[in-house]
Order: sequence, then structure tokens, then C-alpha cells
Amino acid sequence: MVIVLNKIKTYFSKPQNIILLLFGIVLTFTTVAPIVAIVEDTFKIHPGTIDAHLTGKAGGYSVANYVDLFTSKLARTNLWTPLLNTVLLAVFTCLISILFGGLFAFLITRTNLKCKKYLSSIFIFPYIMPQWTLAVVWQNVFNSNAVTGTSNGLLASLFNITMPKWWCLGLFPSAVVLGLHYAPFAYILIGGIFRNMDANLEEAATILDTPKWKTMFRITLP
Repeated sequence: MVIVLNKIKTYFSKPQNIILLLFGIVLTFTTVAPIVAIVEDTFKIHPGTIDAHLTGKAGGYSVANYVDLFTSKLARTNLWTPLLNTVLLAVFTCLISILFGGLFAFLITRTNLKCKKYLSSIFIFPYIMPQWTLAVVWQNVFNSNAVTGTSNGLLASLFNITMPKWWCLGLFPSAVVLGLHYAPFAYILIGGIFRNMDANLEEAATILDTPKWKTMFRITLP
């Protein structure tokens, strides 16, 4: 018991440990506790709701909500289709952001591109701006009254160019907008990797007149 008390006393003798404990308590009450309350509420039977109708009870706990969510006739509409769209959006967003951010990082760190500092600073702006800002820009450029039923965007107003519906609404524009938003984050990570890489192999390939595309795919990327 004395050993335990000594360890506790030693632990709290360091200010950083006290600060860490306070932050842990605050995070527990502000994040973990609400999540636990929400999960608990999903098992509760609420009077006048579908779970009360399915169980015939006015209170208590039940898994009726989850059974209804996964097996009801509306499961495809309420769960599986939104879940599939969410997964597709996440995958396409990651691909676009990694490809775009990685390509820009390669150009900044591995080429003689002019105005690198300026371009690098400008490229970070989409990550600073809210996501809806890029979405509004996309709408103002590509929307048209004939396709989306809204006011004409820039292309439709000035050049009478009408983009298809899949380009203006749905998965594709959402993935592109989110991909552009997160591309600077990918650029920061991949650019840091490129800067810390040993460039001796790439320099040797350049001396041997190896094409740049072959150097990139056989040396840089691996």
C-alpha cells in the first residue's frame, strides 16, 4: 500500500501529469460520456415509437431498433444504400486527394518548377477554407436551370454550356470537392516524405539518362 501511495505521489509531483489528467477528465465528460449515452439510448424503449410497437412494452431495453434497422423493408433505403454511398464517397475522396496532393508534392520537391513557395502556399488554401465554400463554387460554375432547376452558373450563363446531372449533383462532385479540400493534407504528408527521402538513387538514375517517368515508378514510389 505504501509503495502504491509513493507512486501516486511521485506521479502527481510532475505538473505535466496533473495537466494530462485534467485533460483526460475533460475529454471523458465531453466526448466519451455523450457517446455512451447515445449508445444506451439506442437500446431504450421509448413510448409511442416503433420499438414500443414491436416489443409491446412502454419502457425498458431491447434490441428491436437494431433488428428493425437491419431486417425491415426499409433497411435498404435507410441503411445499406446510404452506407454504400458513404463508403464510395470516402474511397473516391481518398483517391483524388492522394493523387492530386501527391502529384503536386512531386512537382514541388522533385522538379525545377518556378515559384515553388508561392504555389505551395496557395495550394494550402482549400484546406483552410470550409468544405461548403468549394461546393458553392462548384455550383456557381457548373449548375444550370435546364439540369438542376436552379439559376444558371458561369458556364451556362456565359458560354451556354450545360453540364450533365452526374457532373452537377451526386457522388462525383461531392468526391471531387472533398478530394480538393483534403489534397493539401495529402500534399503535406507526401511532401514531407519526399523531402526526407535519400535522393542518391534518383540522382544516379538521372546521370544514367533514365526517363523521369521510369525513375518515378521504379525508384521514387517504391
